[in-house]
Amino acid sequence: MSQEPEYLQRLRRAQDERREKGKAATPARAEAAPSYNAQEQEAIRWARKLAEGTELRSIRNLAGARFAVLIRLQSASGLRFLSVEGIADREALKERVKPGATVGEEVLGAFEVRGGRPVTIAIEAGQVSLKMGEPRAGATQVSPERMLRKAAAEAEHRAKTRFKGNRDR
Repeated sequence: MSQEPEYLQRLRRAQDERREKGKAATPARAEAAPSYNAQEQEAIRWARKLAEGTELRSIRNLAGARFAVLIRLQSASGLRFLSVEGIADREALKERVKPGATVGEEVLGAFEVRGGRPVTIAIEAGQVSLKMGEPRAGATQVSPERMLRKAAAEAEHRAKTRFKGNRDR
């Protein structure tokens, strides 16, 4: 018999039981996590690259969103952290990035999820303008059928425009 009081023994047993249940329930928790498609995963990679090694604390409403915004938030304790927020349409994005729209938040950048390209935000005379950048390499997936059609069209174009002199011999 141990010298521990009864309440400590019960507490240890309850903690052990929770640990054992937690080990068995770990795969179920992994399935409950939101799964993102390839475009949304690319938006998360963009945000991590822009964050420069700083951990993203939260990812909100990204599934199915057209735009993603990287935001630096300030907590009540004064700590600053980064968050990725999904935004449904262009007008909502313009409202979200307006200066002074929110207190304690700083928009670091925006990304078009479907197109796989960063969005440059410019504020001119109080108006927000959005300029789409070049797509990131590998951000937009091309189906194999489309790749084959494109390669065939390029080959046909090269065959038509090829120099027909003696140079080819």
